[in-house]
Amino acid sequence: MNKNVAIVHYNTPELTEAAIRSLWKRTPDAAVTVFDNSDRHRFRAMDGIRILDNTTGRLVDFGAMLGRYPDKIPTACNWGSEKHIASVDYLFDVLPDGFVLMDSDVLVKKDITPFFDPSVSWVGAVEYQPKFWFQAVRCYPFLLWINVPMLRKSGIRFFHPGFVYKMSHQGPPYFDTGGSLYRDCHAAGLPCREVDIWQYIEHLGGASCYPTKWHEWLEKHKDLYM
Repeated sequence: MNKNVAIVHYNTPELTEAAIRSLWKRTPDAAVTVFDNSDRHRFRAMDGIRILDNTTGRLVDFGAMLGRYPDKIPTACNWGSEKHIASVDYLFDVLPDGFVLMDSDVLVKKDITPFFDPSVSWVGAVEYQPKFWFQAVRCYPFLLWINVPMLRKSGIRFFHPGFVYKMSHQGPPYFDTGGSLYRDCHAAGLPCREVDIWQYIEHLGGASCYPTKWHEWLEKHKDLYM
């Protein structure tokens, strides 16, 4: 099967490029699609990379999406979770055979081929104890197989705007990235497989909120991508 990997890019092209190089170092036959959400620091073209240009909201109009919620909670890093969830949902139509979602601030440590599993709805790790009391249990989006064909048969998508944190008026628990996937797959009784994703990746975390933190981190882990 095709080893499709999707990365949602924000404001640090150096991180996204290092993530791809680390992936190809260990899974050289992965086909990478970058969904570019950055208006300020766009992803720089790389040979063999498919780029979906969502700068200025050309593909997903986040301004219009957020505008439908006048009572939304005005917090967090530029609505990062909501934008990320909607971006991944868009990828369902671009990569209908399924894909591994990979964060732009991770470095791959070993071959991720075991994630591409057509027999299960997702492969990844679960955050059973969310950081905040109002968050729902979710699949971690840092490295996550998403079986789009299986999900489509059950009518499952990645984005539920009525339940997403900061846009919801339903009350907690709110969905963060991967929350609706976890709930819907289990509600539908779809098979899944949990793995220790930390054996496969180093994760920086908070890269879009801390624009200078990544320099030292990349230097520390340069053996993973150089």
